[in-house]
Amino acid sequence: MNSRRTSGDPSEVTTPTTVASGRSLLERWHECRSLHKRRVLVRWLRRTANHTHEPHPIARRHESLLHYRVIAVRSELLEIAAALEIAHDPDPACLTTLHELLANGCESPLYNPDVHISELRAAIYHVRARILTHA
Repeated sequence: MNSRRTSGDPSEVTTPTTVASGRSLLERWHECRSLHKRRVLVRWLRRTANHTHEPHPIARRHESLLHYRVIAVRSELLEIAAALEIAHDPDPACLTTLHELLANGCESPLYNPDVHISELRAAIYHVRARILTHA
């Protein structure tokens, strides 16, 4: 890494910065990575909300997504995706909650019929409220 010291003190090591923003390359990388993860989450929300029910029973048995639950919260998922797209600094806890809802097949109310649908509605309500207040 191309670091330079501003004085003789080893604690004052600076990293190369971009001319326009004055931020270090590492800070920019973290920002770009966070933006990329957020875009992936937005696409995942939209894909889940727009997922169609497979009519063929053999193909349907390999799907674990509970379509009736997705239909129940479809508009909220799309609204969260739109708000998340324009949010500058969304709450990381919201992003974690959304990721758990979409990815955790065992404990997510979108995939597990043993988890009551009220938990899905509550999670969506809280995420939506926090994202919309931060947007």
